This record gives sequence, C-alpha cells and structure tokens, in this order.
Amino acid sequence: MYQLNERQKQAVETISGAVLVLAGAGSGKTRVLTERVAYLINEKNVAPWQILAITFTNKAAQEMKERISGVVAADMRDMWISTFHAMCVRMLRRYAEKLGYTRNFLIYDTDDTLRLLKKILERMGLKENKSYSDRYIKNLISKYKNDNTTLDFDQYAEERNPFVAEHAGEIFDEYAQELHKQNAMDFDDLLLNTLQLLETDSEARTYYQNKFHYVLVDEYQDTNMVQYKLIKILSEGYGNIFVVGDDDQSIYAFRGANIRNILEFEKDFTGATVIRLEQNYRSDKKILDVANCVIKNNEGRKGKTLWSDIDQGEKPVLYTANSEYEEAETIAREIQRLSDDGMRYADMAILYRIHTLSRILEEKLRLYAIPYRIYGGISFYERKEIKDMVAYLNIIANPAADLQLLRIINTPKRAIGAAKVDALAQAAEYNGISILEVMRNANVLLADKTLIKKANEFYGMYERLNEGCTELTVHEVLERAYEVSGYKKMLEEEQTPEAEARIENIAELINSAYTYDEDEEASLEGFLQNIALITDLDSMDDKGGVTLMTMHAAKGLEFDAVFVAGMDENIFPSQRAIDEDNVEEERRLCYVAVTRAKRRLYMLHSNMRTLYGRMQPSAQSRFLDEIDSELLNCIGRKKPVLAQKPSAPQGKTDLFSGGFSFQKKAAPQKVSGDYKVGTVVEHKTFGRGKVKSIAGEGDSRVAVVDFYEVGEKKMFLAFASLKILK
Repeated sequence: MYQLNERQKQAVETISGAVLVLAGAGSGKTRVLTERVAYLINEKNVAPWQILAITFTNKAAQEMKERISGVVAADMRDMWISTFHAMCVRMLRRYAEKLGYTRNFLIYDTDDTLRLLKKILERMGLKENKSYSDRYIKNLISKYKNDNTTLDFDQYAEERNPFVAEHAGEIFDEYAQELHKQNAMDFDDLLLNTLQLLETDSEARTYYQNKFHYVLVDEYQDTNMVQYKLIKILSEGYGNIFVVGDDDQSIYAFRGANIRNILEFEKDFTGATVIRLEQNYRSDKKILDVANCVIKNNEGRKGKTLWSDIDQGEKPVLYTANSEYEEAETIAREIQRLSDDGMRYADMAILYRIHTLSRILEEKLRLYAIPYRIYGGISFYERKEIKDMVAYLNIIANPAADLQLLRIINTPKRAIGAAKVDALAQAAEYNGISILEVMRNANVLLADKTLIKKANEFYGMYERLNEGCTELTVHEVLERAYEVSGYKKMLEEEQTPEAEARIENIAELINSAYTYDEDEEASLEGFLQNIALITDLDSMDDKGGVTLMTMHAAKGLEFDAVFVAGMDENIFPSQRAIDEDNVEEERRLCYVAVTRAKRRLYMLHSNMRTLYGRMQPSAQSRFLDEIDSELLNCIGRKKPVLAQKPSAPQGKTDLFSGGFSFQKKAAPQKVSGDYKVGTVVEHKTFGRGKVKSIAGEGDSRVAVVDFYEVGEKKMFLAFASLKILK
C-alpha cells in the first residue's frame, strides 16, 4: 500500500456501510479509490466481480483499471469498472427483452437523434417553425429525461418554453415510439431504461443487488437524479456504498448534475460515515488560502478547509488592467518571462469564463510567437460562425470571391442545395464570370425557374448588404451583414446553448471591428487583411503550447502557472447567474479555477472593457472582493482610465504601479530592421532556421522562417525573439 495520510487510510479501510469521502482538490482521491479496491481484494478477500466502480468518462475508467491492476494480484477482468452508460448497456444487453427490446438494440448518438427529430418535425409540418428547432427539442428531451420528473413532457415544456408546449407531447410520443420501433435507445434512455428495469423487475434487481457487495462512485457531485436512483438501488443489497466527491467542485448543473445528491447523502443513507480529505498535495498553501477565502462564502456546502505543506512560491497576483488589451498583453509578457526562467509552455494555462475572451488573448500570444492550443474548443477565428460572418464581409469587399460565397450561400437555409449550386457554378465557368454575377443576371443566364427565383432573392439580399457600404464603418457593415443576411434571426430562433455561444462570439467579432474603426485609416479591406494575417500566423503548437480553456474544461487538470482572465462582475459571475440567483455555482467554478494552479496564480481584471463597441467601466468580480487583501500581491491601476490599445513594448517596461515588471527580451543582437531574406536565425522553441520572405512595415513586419526541424512558421519580427546568427 502507498503511504497514506490518516484520513486517506480511514477512507480506504472503512468498508462497511455508507461512506462519503469529501475529497478536496488535489487531495489524492484517485489514490484512495485505487487503494480501497486493492484493500478489499488483497486484504479482505473480496472477489473482483463483487465490486462495482463507476466513474464519468471512459478515460477515467481506463485510468482506474490500469492503476488498480498495478496493485491487485487477482484477475481483474471480471470487475465492473465503467462509466454509468457502459454499466447500463451491460445490464440492458442481459435483460433487454423484459423492456420490449432485443439484446442487439441500437444506441443512437447525437447525430442519429437529430436526424430522427428532423423527420418527425417535418412529418408534423413544424420544420419551418423556428420555435421547434431539432437541436432545441433534443436538448429539452434530454433534460427532461435526466431530471426524472413526474410531469408529462408537455407540462415540462410549458414550464420552460410555452412556445413549444402545444406540440411538445406529440413530438415526444412520436420520438419514443420511433426509437422503440427501430429497437434503439438514445444515451439518456440507457440510464432511464436501466432504472425502469431495476425498479420494476425483481429478478434483475435481486441479481445485481446480490452480485455487487461493494459499490464505489467517483465524482459523486456530478450525478443527476437518474444516476442517484441507480446507485441507491444497486447498493441496497449489502448497504456498502462508497462515494467520493467534492461539493465545492459541483459545476455541471447545466448538464443535469444535482448538488443535493452529495449535500443530502447522510439523509439518503442513514448512519453514513463522512470523511474529509483536506490535505492538498498539488498547490502552494498561498494559493489554497485564496481558494478557501472564496468558497467559504457559499452556504450550500458541507464545509472543509484545504491546506498544504507546500510553501515555496510567491503570493498570488491580482492585476488590475486599464483595458482587455492591457490584460492580454500582461498575460503574454508574463508567460514569456516565465518561459525565459525555465517554465515550459505546456505547464501554463489561461482560463476564462466564456470562449469569447479568447480572441484578444490569442492575438497577443500570436504577436509574441507563443505556441498555444485551445483545449476543448477551436481558435476564435476558426469557429464556424466567425468564418461565416467573415465570408459575408469578403463578398462585400470582393464580389468575385466565389469560395467565400459558396460558404454562406445556404447559411441561413435558403433552399439553394448542392444541385442548384452546381448549376450556378457551371454557368459562371461557361460565361467566365463570378457566381454572384450569374445571380445578378439570373433571368438571362439561367433556365430553371426555381433557381432563377432563388438567385434573385439572394442577389436582392446582397444588394441590401452592399448598399452605401463605402460610407459605413467596418462595425456598421458587419452589424448590417449580421441582420440582413438572416444569420442573427437564425441563431436567436434556435434557442440552444450552442446558438447562444455563437451569438456571443459574433458580438465579440463586432467588438473587434469597433476597436479597429478607431484607426483613422480603417477600411473593410484592411480589417479582412488583419484577420487573414492573424489566422495565418503559425504560432500554434500541438506539443508544448500554453493551454487556453474555459474554467469548466479545466476541472481535473493542473498547471504550474494559471492565469484567470476576465474576472469582472457580469462576466464572472456571469450576468445570467446573477439574474437566476445561481452565484454559488459560479463561486464553485472560481474555486475550481484557482485550485488548478500549483506554483503561480494570476487573477486579472480590467477597469474598462469593450462592450457593444464602447469602452465601459467594469467592476472587479465579487469573488476578488471576498479574498483577504494580505493574501494577494495587488498590482495595477485602481481607478478606471480609458486606455488606448497599448502599443507593443520595447525592452524592459514597467506596466504596473507597485513595481511588478515583466522583462520583454528583444532580439539579442539586432533590431527587426536588420532581418533580411536569407538571414539565419534561432528561436528558443523552434530552433534554427532561415528567413524566406518578409512582408509589411514596422511592428507589422511578418517573416516566413523555414526552421530546420519544424518547417515553415510565420511570425511578427518585432516580437518573435529571434536571434540573428548570420
């Protein structure tokens, strides 16, 4: 057995009855789970097939299997270590006939479900009714199943969205009937049908209650009501239920997780033993002091205080910036300084509440040639909705941009399918003109009446887009394109979390256009050129890059240095959380973000932030107000000052009041003006290479460098830290 502390040892060896282990961040819960299984098998002679261990992801289940097999002498092949869904599939394969299915039932994934719902909506004449989007209905049905409510679906829908209540029950019934007719279950059915099996069939219930002497559940704070009921039934045979979780890290309510499951464990399982794992083996104590300061303000929690023997680092930093540009630049320069001091890029992460905050961060990281990767998402300018809106701008700037036109010709849906697109493209090629020009002359060049009608409609929309554009600012052109194209209406009517995220991303693109318009020489062509340059600069690296991610995605991960960006009220906590009185979950999210840091923690707030095209005052997050000031190194300006976009730094610059400075290393021997085609250079990450081409002027000069080991990279010469060798 590994060396365990007293609390961990107690958790491993308390094998009778119900046990709740409140495992704080970094407190060794995986080790406890592993050692408990080893203790049961090696010390208590429990057969592996008598143990059920449940976790939430296939990756976690596989890691648990590997760890357990390393410390257990017995054959582990018969032990059930799986996700909830995999466990349910295994049970349903055995007893499917009792529910009216065959054992070879199909499992419908998200795409299968959406295709089925589309057919149902079309059959009911609701396909064109935007209130009944397939994705929205799919999400509503999923939430209904996971909530395990006694309401009928039409009543459930009425409470959440009266606009779909009229047909909701009929849609749900048809969907359920179609699934059953096709001998299929969706992911939510796997859990619900297993629950129905165990609740209604005594043979199946008795079999599994007798089989599993010990039930272990990881990440218990993330369970929903269906999962809770499954666990409760399965553990009733022997009463040995062991759950590990952290109420302070319950951040998935939007996925159906119900924090009551962990808060009321002792009520649900009479006589339960509660063990708190409070020693953290990950983070410096100064970081944990900050985390404890924040989370203690939550009322809905069991209560525990993290502590650590690690006390070697510096105080966490709270930096107050003038603007989001200074905030992003501060992060980029400190990352560069930490890298110069020997910290790997892969050991650093930037966390944010919403994906839209990544845009400026990405631009600054690219400016400094800092490799990075977007975890659990894609780069801002690579997102579909951003590429779509940029395509609309491109056809305004260049009517001959056929590739960009084809991207959005049917987005939103305009009934211009593949066959019609082919006909337009053939007419354009035959006449030697652009597709848009074919549409302008559709009555003359096309024969198909339906296609002529669609082409005229599209060109009419294009004329409305293009009218008077030379007199408009870039952000005005973009806002018009968003409205007139129908893209905004399409997203608003979808009513899904994905659509809301896309709306936020387009708002951020419009923000960037507002900022760009501050330049006296701003033009639509210049804006598009800047975007093309940003997206083409090759400073991303799959290996060893700084990680950018949302706080939700960061759960379970750890980094030497963590930057928490955008700690402004109404961003974090979000405005929606404030409006819906759900700040406690946001506070738990803050706790998760802070406890990802091992050695260095930076929290950043901006006094002014661009919203809807205007620099507006922004108050710091209430979570920052909850931290004792003596625990932080507070740096930056305290009063809102409207700042211009900060210019690129040269050499050593003190950006802060309070004496906290970053060292920006310029090229060691020569300035950017000395680079020439053929110059041999060296980069700390990419190694040696040769300059192949140079374009642009001043700080905007971009070089293509052919590095000997990694190939060609594009980078700004002013900030790339290239050492000239010859």
